[in-house]
Amino acid sequence: MSTSNRNEAGASKAKLYWAIGIIAAIVAAILIIWNSGILVRNSAVATVGDQSFNASELAYYYKNVENDMLKQAQSYSAYGIDMGYDTNLSPAQQMYDEEAGTTYADYFLETALSQLQRVTILCREAESAGYTLSEEGQQIVQDNLDALYTYSLQQNTTETAYLHMVYGKFIDKALFTDILTKSVLADEYATYKTEEFTYPDDELNKYYSENAADLDLYDYRSCYVHYEAEEKTDEEGNIVEPTEEEMATAMDAAGEKANAMVADIQGGTAFNTAAVEYLDETSAESFKDPENGHVTAAMGNTIPANFKDWLTNGERQKGDVTAIKVDNVGYCVVQFLGRDKGEHSYQTADYRNLLVLAETTPSEQSDAPALPSEEQLKAAKKQADELLAQWKKDGSKADAFATLAKENSADENTKEDGGLNKDADRGAVSANIQKWLFADGRKAGEASIVEHTDSSNNVLGYNIIFAEDFGELRWKHQALTTLRSADYEEWYNGVMEQYPAELKDAAKKVPDLS
Repeated sequence: MSTSNRNEAGASKAKLYWAIGIIAAIVAAILIIWNSGILVRNSAVATVGDQSFNASELAYYYKNVENDMLKQAQSYSAYGIDMGYDTNLSPAQQMYDEEAGTTYADYFLETALSQLQRVTILCREAESAGYTLSEEGQQIVQDNLDALYTYSLQQNTTETAYLHMVYGKFIDKALFTDILTKSVLADEYATYKTEEFTYPDDELNKYYSENAADLDLYDYRSCYVHYEAEEKTDEEGNIVEPTEEEMATAMDAAGEKANAMVADIQGGTAFNTAAVEYLDETSAESFKDPENGHVTAAMGNTIPANFKDWLTNGERQKGDVTAIKVDNVGYCVVQFLGRDKGEHSYQTADYRNLLVLAETTPSEQSDAPALPSEEQLKAAKKQADELLAQWKKDGSKADAFATLAKENSADENTKEDGGLNKDADRGAVSANIQKWLFADGRKAGEASIVEHTDSSNNVLGYNIIFAEDFGELRWKHQALTTLRSADYEEWYNGVMEQYPAELKDAAKKVPDLS
C-alpha cells in the first residue's frame, strides 16, 4: 500500500473514531436528558383527535387522579376502613387489577387520559359553537389563582414550588393557568350543552306517568331491629365470630321482635312508642323523640333499597306497616303514611335573606369563637322582629326587603344585591331555611324569621327570609335532569368518536415526573 493510501486510511479511521465518539456523546447526552425528564416533559405522550399533548400536560391530570385517590384512602383510613390502596407505596408498586396485570399507575394514566380527552373535546366543541368563557368562569379562574398565591404563602414557598409539590415537578404557573382555564370552560360548556335540551310538557308528563314511583313524594316511618348474636371469646380473650347457625338464630329472634312490633302498631300503638319497646337500648332512647325515624316528602328515587319496592307499591294504603328482612343487619320495620305528586313542592327558589347576627363576648380563657349568650340572642331576635315589622310597614314588597337587607344584613355575600339568592336548590340551603322556604303551601311574597346556626347547631343569630319566586317542581326538575343527562351522554358519546384518545409509549414515564 502506498504512503498516500496509508495516510488516507488513517484519516478515514480517525474520522470514523471521531464520528463514533460524537454519536456516543450524543447518546449519553440523550440518556442524561431522558433520565432527567426534560426530554419526556416536552415529548408527545398522548393524543386526542389530531391534537398532541406533552408529559407536563398529562402529568397534571395524572397527579389530579393520584391526589384524589390519596385523599379517599386517607378518609377511609380515618374510619378504620382499608380500601385497598396503600398510601405508603408508589402507584407503580401496587396492583389495581391482578387479572389484567395493571398497576395503580396504569389506572391513573388511563383515567388521566379520559379527563384530558373530556376537556379537549368540550373546549374544541365550545370553540366550534362560538362559546367563550363567561365572566363568572373568568372569576373562578382568578379565584383559583388567588388561592394558589395564598397557599404558597402559607407553605412559605413560591407559587411554582407549590405547584411542583401538588402537580409534579414540570408544571409552571403558565401551564397551570392554561389547563385551569380550559377545565372551567369545559365544565361551563357541558352545562350549557345540557341545558340546550328542552322538552314540552306533554313529554315531561309522559315521563312522569312512566316513572311515578320514583318521582312521587313519600311520607313514612322506619327503624331497624338489629340481630344480636351472643358475643363469645376464646381462652385468650379473643372474640370468636358466631357460627352460621348462631347468626340464623339471632336473625330469627330479631324477626320475632319486628313482627311483634308490627302487630302492636297495627293494634293502634304509635310507631315510635312501639320502637322504644322493641329496639335495643341505644336505638330505643333516640325514638323517644316522636319525630325520630319520620321522613316527609322523600322522593321515590331516594328511598333506601331495603324497603323501596314495598313502600312505592301502588297498592299501599295509609297506615300499612311491615317488617322486611335485611341481610347482615336484622329487620326493618316500615310504616307507609302517604304519597303524592308534590304539585306544590319545589326544587329551586329565589329568596332574599337579611342576616342578624347576635353580639358575642370574647372569652379570655379560650381562643375558640365565642357563642352569644341568651341575652345577646334575645337582643338579636328583637332586632329581627323589628326589621320584619318595618318591612311590613313599608308595604311587604321585594324592593322594600332589598333596601332593608342592604342597610342591615350581616351577610356580606348577598348584602349588596339586597340579600338575593337566585335559583337556590333545596339541597344547598341550611336545614332551617329549607324547612321554611320549601314547606308545602309556601307562597311567593311571604317572609319569616328562622334561626341562623353553625355546623354544630349553635344558634348565632336569625335569618329574615323573603320568598321571592319559585322555580321547577321537584318531579319536573328530576324528570328534566334525567332526560337531559341521557341526551347529553348520547351527544357526548357521538362527539367522542371524532376525538379518539391514545397514550404513547413515552407516557409510561409520566408517573416518574410527579
